[in-house]
Order: sequence, then structure tokens, then C-alpha cells
Amino acid sequence: MSTRRKNVNQVDAASLARWIVITGFLALAGLCYVYLTLQLHRLGDRKKILETELANIRTENDLASVQVTALTSRSALQRRLKEGYLKMVPITEQSIVRLAPIRPATDEDAIRPVANDRIGK
Repeated sequence: MSTRRKNVNQVDAASLARWIVITGFLALAGLCYVYLTLQLHRLGDRKKILETELANIRTENDLASVQVTALTSRSALQRRLKEGYLKMVPITEQSIVRLAPIRPATDEDAIRPVANDRIGK
């Protein structure tokens, strides 16, 4: 039997642990980068779809506004009145409310706003 010592390669545990942690961190950072990049693209596509929908809704709103203006114009209302679609009733005198103009109080003892322009006494 040989009494020689076998050559054993020793591994530095601290160095190995450090490289494992660094590699794990870089892998995690890479995965986060890929995830966030994909999410950015997905949200960009969603934003583009929403902007298209918004533009379509604004166009429909403008068309509806034009139709409302056309249907409530004086000529359209007069035409509908002639067709009998609308009925107008004259306003009676008893339905009219008249407001008298407000007169300021002329009493000597009444409170009135005053502006003093005198500087110093």
C-alpha cells in the first residue's frame, strides 16, 4: 500500500458562494428586464388600441353633434311644425312672471357701503 497522499483539489467555498450569488443576481436582473420589456410592449399595444377607440368615439360624437344641430335648427323645427310633428302653445299672460328692478334703500339710517379715500387723518 502506498502511503502517499492523494492530490485533492480544494474549492474555495467563499469564492464559489460569491460567484453563485452574482450569477443569480444577474439572472434575476435579466429576467426582470425581459419581463418589463414585454410588459412595456403589451401596454404600448393596449394604449394604441385605446387611442384608436378614443378617436373613433370622438368622430362619432362630432357626427352626433352635427345631427343634433341639424335637427334643432330653426328651419328643421319649422318644417316639423308644419308637418304636425310638433305642437306649439302660446304663453298666456298669467304664466309670465315679471320682476321689478331692485331699488336701493333711500332711508337715512340704512347701511350703505362706503369707501374712504383719505390717506391719514
